[in-house]
Amino acid sequence: MKGRKKRRVLLKQEVIINDIISGHILDLSDGGMYIHTQAEFIHGAKLDLSFAINGRHIKARAAVQHTQPGVGIGIKFLNLPPDDFSYIKKFLECQPDIVMEDTGAKKILLVDDNTQSRCIYRNRLLGEGFNTVEASNGSEALKRLRETKFDLVVLDIWMEGIDGFKILQLMKVNPALKDIPVVILSARSTPADFEKAIALGAKDYLVKMTTTPIRLAEKVRRILGE
Repeated sequence: MKGRKKRRVLLKQEVIINDIISGHILDLSDGGMYIHTQAEFIHGAKLDLSFAINGRHIKARAAVQHTQPGVGIGIKFLNLPPDDFSYIKKFLECQPDIVMEDTGAKKILLVDDNTQSRCIYRNRLLGEGFNTVEASNGSEALKRLRETKFDLVVLDIWMEGIDGFKILQLMKVNPALKDIPVVILSARSTPADFEKAIALGAKDYLVKMTTTPIRLAEKVRRILGE
C-alpha cells in the first residue's frame, strides 16, 4: 500500500560498493538500506552492491536517496530480482522487534527529524553501550522527556513544529529537566545559532558535517564523565 512504512531492522553487515568500496549496512528494509561509508556519492548516483544476508549472496542495483558526507548514504534498490526480494522480506519478518532493556546504562535521548541521521548516530551510541531512545520531532521529544529520566539529550535545532531552541528553553525552566546536559547536533553552523544555543544552556554545539558518530560518542562520554 502506498505510504505504508517499511519495516527496517538494524544490522552490522559488510557491503561492497561498485566492486571496490567497502561499507557497512546499518539498517535494511525490502526497499533499501543505510550504508556507513566515508566515500562520497551524489544524490541519484547509481551503484552496484554486493552483500550477504544469512549466507545468501545478493547483488543489487541501487540509487542514492540520501547523503551525509563522511557518515553514510541511504539507498533504494532498483529492480531487485524477485527471489532476492522475497528472501530479504522473509528475513525481515523473522527478526524480533528491538526492545531496550534497563541495564543500568546511561540513557540518551536522540532528537532529529532526519531518519538516516538518527540511524547512523543511534547505532554508534548503542554500540558504545548507551541506552538510546529516539524522537523524530519536538512533540515526541517532550513526551519522551516526561516519561523517562535521561542522562543526556542530543538535540537537532531546525525541526518543524517545536524546534530545538524551544525544547531547550522548556527544559531549562523545568526543575526536573534543567540539569540534563544537552548537546546540539545540527546541520547549520551559523555563529548566531551557536550563540543562541549556548545562551539557552546547551553544553556544546556540534555540526553534522564535521561530526562523525565516533566523535559524538566521545563527546557524550566526556560530558557524562565516563
